Amino acid sequence: MSSASSLPSALPPFLAAIPDSNPLAQQPLDAPLGAGDGMAAALALHEAGAPGAALERLLAVLRGWPSETEAYLLASEMLLELGRSMAAANCLARAIALAPGDIRLRLAHAETLARAGRPAAAIAGYQALLRLRPGHAGALLALARLLAVTGETARAAGTYRELCRLDPRDPEPARELGVLLIGLEQLPEAVETLQRALRLAPDTAEAHAHLGRAWMLLGEREKARNSLAHALEIDSGDRLGVQGLLDALEAPSDSLPPAYVRHLFDQYAENFDKALLEVLDYQGPRLLRRALDRLVPIDRHGQLDMLDIGCGTGLTGRELRPFARHLAGIDLAPRMIDQAARTGVYDALAVADAVTALRDGVDGQRRWDAVAAGDVLVYLGDLAPLIEALATALNPGGLFLATAEALPEGTDAPWLLKPTRRFGHAEGYIAKLAVEHGLSVVLIEKAVLRLERRQPVQGFVIALQRN
Repeated sequence: MSSASSLPSALPPFLAAIPDSNPLAQQPLDAPLGAGDGMAAALALHEAGAPGAALERLLAVLRGWPSETEAYLLASEMLLELGRSMAAANCLARAIALAPGDIRLRLAHAETLARAGRPAAAIAGYQALLRLRPGHAGALLALARLLAVTGETARAAGTYRELCRLDPRDPEPARELGVLLIGLEQLPEAVETLQRALRLAPDTAEAHAHLGRAWMLLGEREKARNSLAHALEIDSGDRLGVQGLLDALEAPSDSLPPAYVRHLFDQYAENFDKALLEVLDYQGPRLLRRALDRLVPIDRHGQLDMLDIGCGTGLTGRELRPFARHLAGIDLAPRMIDQAARTGVYDALAVADAVTALRDGVDGQRRWDAVAAGDVLVYLGDLAPLIEALATALNPGGLFLATAEALPEGTDAPWLLKPTRRFGHAEGYIAKLAVEHGLSVVLIEKAVLRLERRQPVQGFVIALQRN
């Protein structure tokens, strides 16, 4: 077989359907004497810096030898390099149809689907592989990571646990499971899992840093300090942002360092919504929306200039949008702002702290008809700078609506930094500050804000109005 004239007249359907222009449809290529020679020629072209020509050669091989699975595998790798991930996935699907028991092809197929932005299909691919080869470590690890990224955290944790049982000497799944468990608020298991990972790999800065975070959430300040100091000793450049966490441990009781808050929320940006709504049963956006329904006349819906302080990924913004003519959002965490931008809810977004944004404005807007702060006051102790800035930034009659955590029963203080590293506030303290700065309390209502370790967190919704 020495010329294209003796080759099959049509490409396999999946190749014919590749969306990019197909050189073979324009000009036939002579196929080499054998599939192996053709693949060697394609590799030579690739190494010479001609990936497009290399792919053309492989397509010519597949016209002559449409059952050559190695050519499909090689073609998929070159398609990936050219940014044609779905074509690469289709290529591998054809190869799997020819050799359904080839684990290597199935693993590459699932990985390619994940790269192509098809997580559900990738998950199904890994599961199919695991039915053929139960306990395949690479597939289990990739599946666990993908489940975590897509928000299926309980399934991800189960997959990580299976992998830890199968290979108890590998620190990587133990470390990743520990991080996941922190997000699920299963803190004792998170600590034990991270400690196991550190016994296997004691010089891993990430594991020390996350163990420090877990100890912080458990209220074990000294243990947290030791773990974070170990992480910083290993990672002297502090690419993990550990210094912000250490600063938070040493911070005075009237504030938490912005670096700590930024680090905390950047860690959870991708899975933030699912964690808040499904794990923590977060009620803040719903409570603020209900307060706005009661306080804003119907003829002003859609007419307000609004600012969402600590906007996160946009959960509160979705509830504010029906009231807004112009809606801006600010957050300390850049990754949160990135997530919020994807919602299309906001007219303007900025990385900024609350007081600065209120004083200097956001995208040229300096006065607001309503400002909302869902789950923000818990990171501030002394609220005087915030209330003072609000008194200037609100238009006459403008509203400030916020959720706040209650103080522990029997506490005689205006605010308190709790073991969870979140502030509780006294209702009377906020009301007193409001009066001092020309604001009136127009609503205050007790509420369960969310769950903390599966227990309800008591708090309140408060609305202030500029006189």
